[in-house]
Amino acid sequence: MVLEKAFQLRLAEPPEHLLQPERVFASKPPFGELARQDTSLKGYLVAEAPLFGEIHFPFQSRIHPEGSKARLEALPLPDPPAFWAELEGVGEVVEGGIAYQLTLRIHATLPQGEKWGGRALGRLAEAAFERNVERVLERLTRA
Repeated sequence: MVLEKAFQLRLAEPPEHLLQPERVFASKPPFGELARQDTSLKGYLVAEAPLFGEIHFPFQSRIHPEGSKARLEALPLPDPPAFWAELEGVGEVVEGGIAYQLTLRIHATLPQGEKWGGRALGRLAEAAFERNVERVLERLTRA
């Protein structure tokens, strides 16, 4: 299953934080640990999902500075786990802060049941999972 969500954020951050997403997003859900080394950004997103509990979605991106803008390129994980994410988009310095246009893709491999009951339970879990991811992203856009 792949869930994709595009969203916009406008945050009151100083212009120098454009190339420091680990500072901008460190205290905002759904971001867990974030670390930047040169232009490489690594971290994970955290979501609560029924039947699964707290799930970490690791991601890896590269920052491409472009003047008063920066492009974030999603990079593939070398050996992706059952739950992982891709984060990409553009950030730019605007009056009063930084504006972001981001796309998040959540990848989740859910177990498939062999009988109709197991498959129905899998579809219910997938729907609940999707609703929870949507709620987490809504909280981020309001932060």
